[in-house]
Amino acid sequence: MSDYDFTYEVPSNFEQRIIQFLQQLGQNETACVQAFQRCHYEYQDIGFAYYAGIKGDNWNKRAIDFTVEGNIADITMLKNIKSKLKSAVEKAIKPNESGFLIHDIFFIEEIVVTKNITMPLSDEARLNIDIENAEKVLADLVQISERACIGSVKFSDSEDEINDYYRDMFFAKDYHEIKDQTRHGISASGKSAGRVDILLTKQGKEIAILECLKLDCINANYIDEHISKAITNYNALGTATFILAYVSCDNFETFWFKYSEHIRNYGFPIQVKKAFNLLTSPNASIRIATQILSRDGYNFPVYYVAVKLK
Repeated sequence: MSDYDFTYEVPSNFEQRIIQFLQQLGQNETACVQAFQRCHYEYQDIGFAYYAGIKGDNWNKRAIDFTVEGNIADITMLKNIKSKLKSAVEKAIKPNESGFLIHDIFFIEEIVVTKNITMPLSDEARLNIDIENAEKVLADLVQISERACIGSVKFSDSEDEINDYYRDMFFAKDYHEIKDQTRHGISASGKSAGRVDILLTKQGKEIAILECLKLDCINANYIDEHISKAITNYNALGTATFILAYVSCDNFETFWFKYSEHIRNYGFPIQVKKAFNLLTSPNASIRIATQILSRDGYNFPVYYVAVKLK
């Protein structure tokens, strides 16, 4: 066997070796060991260590991401000793035998189930779940928009017609609880129920609100009205929100710059927890940005998507 013939398997006593190394940490070693023993872990081979950015003696070795999942108290304790835990895992995995190097350690707080209701153990964990679900909706929204952009669908000037297209396409993607123009929240006047453009729900739970608007220029009052309706009038529960702009203009780049600046300077009536942030554009005809807002201390994601349809 040469120096670079590795098993690419973790040692059979991998977990016990981690515990033994953790026991040598010093202060609070018993509590840390017990916290680790109560948690579950898994690892993922992410490819050759060199390409994962791990320097040093990495020839023919592979990088591993190590994930620990447990209750919030145990995870908090292990987060506080992340560097020491990583050192223990690195030693326990026998890199010169297994050929594995630790790339990073991630922590997940478990979700508890009480009376058949699934509840995250912390607001942070709940927000992460909401963002994960919202990003799945975003991926589908981008794909639906791409089809609209390439000319396979022809629209009139009717915003309702475009909304119908998006609603039908979401239905085709197995969003079976799609509600269009649903009475929801309160209207802008505050005198009656509002009508959200598209509301996506699954298993009786709201997962996304889509508020749509047609723009060929920066109509400040019109934009502000739709943002206000989406995040305040229609969103009593703090549901992930998508402001979807159907854009027809000659210079899409200039439009997006001005549109972004307008939103950055918008006076939000609720707290902004994470500032407006531009995301990577998936193609030339779609632009995306996001932020985190907070309604009565409940954080939720908002996505701004602009689609050039003409």
